[in-house]
Amino acid sequence: MDQKLQCFSISTFLGILLAICGSLFSANGQSTQPQPQRPTGKAAQIKPVSLEHLYWHFLTLQNFLDTRAAQRESQGKDGRGLHNNLQKMLGWSDADYAPIHTSSVRLTAEVKDLDAQAAAIWKAGPSPSSRDQLHALTVQREADINSEISFLKQNLPPGKIKAFEAFLTRFFSPANAVHRPPPAAGQQAPAGVQQ
Repeated sequence: MDQKLQCFSISTFLGILLAICGSLFSANGQSTQPQPQRPTGKAAQIKPVSLEHLYWHFLTLQNFLDTRAAQRESQGKDGRGLHNNLQKMLGWSDADYAPIHTSSVRLTAEVKDLDAQAAAIWKAGPSPSSRDQLHALTVQREADINSEISFLKQNLPPGKIKAFEAFLTRFFSPANAVHRPPPAAGQQAPAGVQQ
């Protein structure tokens, strides 16, 4: 049962992350000009998310799994499966993977702080400076992500970077996305997947 719960938690989180990626990617390209209608069905092309954002989402996922593992351990249950899940998928040793744990904690805290600042600006309502403030927070988030990528490239074994980036591309591939039916009438989708 614990294995099924872990798989469900991971697949749910990945589904949410992929939805967020899509939302962020489409929101990033929006302007005040009307956008042409997007094709649907087979004609629609899924645009890839940048490698930097794949790092971000992977580190966020690792932090989520570490947090869940700590919760399980605080309840007297085994959390190692969650804590080591992605590391096992990569086939890396604890020493090789340690920088990822370090980076995931730091980046998640930085992004959480930026999100809180953005929420406060959003809650205060539109103002002449709010758009610029939100843009500055987005720029800061990108700088934080790039800083963590630099940290990882300096601290991971040299031969691991290319393998890690190839893994990220495969791991977050649209082919791995879990398709879920829309919420039933009266139910609302989780906040992370609402558009």
